Amino acid sequence: MKIRSLVLPVSLVLLATLSSCVKDKTIPSYEEVQKEAYANSFVAKYGEISSNQSWDFTTGEAQLATRAFTSINVQVLDQGIDWGDVSKIKTTVKDASWLYSEIQIPGGVEKNGQLLDAMVNALPEKTKQNGKPAVLVAPASGFYIFPLFCGGCLTFDLKVKVGDQDPVIVFSKDWVNFQTINGMLKDTAYGDGSPINMRGVYIEAPVGTPVEVYIDNIYDHTPVSASKGKAFPAPCGTTNGRAVYVDIPEGIKPELNGIELKENAMVKYIGIEDIINPAPQRGDDDFNDVVLAVVGNPDIPQESIITENQYEVTTARAKRYMIEDLGAIGDFDFNDVVVDVEEYTVYTHKVITENGVKTSDEIISTTSAPTKAFIRALGGTIDFELVIGSTKWVKSQSEYNTTTMYNTQGTIDYTKVLAEFEVTDYNYDANNITFRANGKDGQMYTVSFPKTGEAPMMIAVDPTTNWMNERTSIPSSWFSE
Repeated sequence: MKIRSLVLPVSLVLLATLSSCVKDKTIPSYEEVQKEAYANSFVAKYGEISSNQSWDFTTGEAQLATRAFTSINVQVLDQGIDWGDVSKIKTTVKDASWLYSEIQIPGGVEKNGQLLDAMVNALPEKTKQNGKPAVLVAPASGFYIFPLFCGGCLTFDLKVKVGDQDPVIVFSKDWVNFQTINGMLKDTAYGDGSPINMRGVYIEAPVGTPVEVYIDNIYDHTPVSASKGKAFPAPCGTTNGRAVYVDIPEGIKPELNGIELKENAMVKYIGIEDIINPAPQRGDDDFNDVVLAVVGNPDIPQESIITENQYEVTTARAKRYMIEDLGAIGDFDFNDVVVDVEEYTVYTHKVITENGVKTSDEIISTTSAPTKAFIRALGGTIDFELVIGSTKWVKSQSEYNTTTMYNTQGTIDYTKVLAEFEVTDYNYDANNITFRANGKDGQMYTVSFPKTGEAPMMIAVDPTTNWMNERTSIPSSWFSE
């Protein structure tokens, strides 16, 4: 009896001890198991991770907006608008004493005939125009400026000035006959009779960069003018209100040789007056002395209209987040969710002009506009909720099928917007974005922006960095040394 009484308590002690051990032993959660497997697979693919490896590869303040450029590129093209056969075009003199004339197009031209007809009808000679002054700032995409035609007895240089860079001469008008288009012959009285080539220009610049288009080095060659051969005192164009937007019927776009435009490419037309009013000579404000087509691919420069000597420019800085959802460990394509987040800043400029010439342009106030998110790719096949700041977006609550992949296979459209929404409380520097997904058997797990040295399931890049096709891993060259 005594032995039995001793054995029973020992057994109870052993059971209690075993039970305590089981309770003290930590059992990994589903999320921990998945993330550990992912980390091991990542190291096997890319090697050991440096303890100081950051997964934010953005360039900071230099990144101004989605698809934006971080430097200025101005490229004068070899050719301008191609009208094809221009032999049918005639210039008819209406007033011999002043050589005022207009273009007639009997039978039309081979190319861009609809555009030429529309431009001639929109800007008749000696008819005052009241269009909005054209003030340009660079958009988020590259764009073109093409001279359509020019006229008058003045000679000049057409210049483009982007930001604080030196102006670039697009072409020089060294002929004095009236309304002219590409391919016409120069007036033999002031030229060699060779065909005219009014070249175009391609421009890339950070969003919000001022873009000025104007004519300079203006000389009067009007036969009956008392100031014949003399220079005009100031340039004319977007620098001083001598350029206006021209109202051309919607949908008329120039046909360009060797330039492939996107389907949503936008076009605006601008007319420039070659004399400042008042002036010793006439100034008719018909704004057909130089006519330009501003062609966006797809965006055109913003129309920042100066009102009471002020105008606004909206700029942005952005990050593109690429996310792995752990649904299939080992592909590292980081395209299960691709989302761009853009913070906007509005700058109010004050402009001062003296004698029609802009002498200063300074920022007088800076305000913020709502931050926006743009989902561009959905390569995952499980439901998830994306939280940016304090704003949530859920795939199953959107128009998209949870198990379908979007914009990650075949030909990818890197400009596509699958969803767009405003976000609040986003912190650009803190990367406060999280991703919560449905795992196996409804078990949830959360992916946050990785700490330095961790295996990443989310990275941040500039929006100019394209994501990978499905099942194509990101290159190790993206990582810092």
